[in-house]
Amino acid sequence: MRIDSRVEDQVRSVALSSLSRRRVGCLLFRKNRLVVSASNMEGKTHPFQSRLADMAGEPYRRSLHAEIRALLRAKEVCDTLVVGRLDKSGKFRLSKPCSVCQLAIAEYGLKNVYYSTEDGSWEALELPS
Repeated sequence: MRIDSRVEDQVRSVALSSLSRRRVGCLLFRKNRLVVSASNMEGKTHPFQSRLADMAGEPYRRSLHAEIRALLRAKEVCDTLVVGRLDKSGKFRLSKPCSVCQLAIAEYGLKNVYYSTEDGSWEALELPS
């Protein structure tokens, strides 16, 4: 999947809907069709997020991350996840999924994961095979 301006605009829109200090937006696709979107929710959690945080040895990562929230909302199997974080000026910054989110991605079985980098470009996450 190519991260074009249309996808960037969708991620930006979702991230801007976040009420959290860190504005993160996540999109899930199936065969290049948007299935679900979600933003992060600081102060909210979910048993799935808590279980994965404990498994990762990072119990402080209990706030609901955009990636996990999107996976929880998905009603069909998806193949691609795109996540981006905006800074205060609205520019994309580093949003590489944390170890907790990477556990969720592996458990879900996603094959393609893209995240925004510090310079605003997009990178594919190397997933274990």
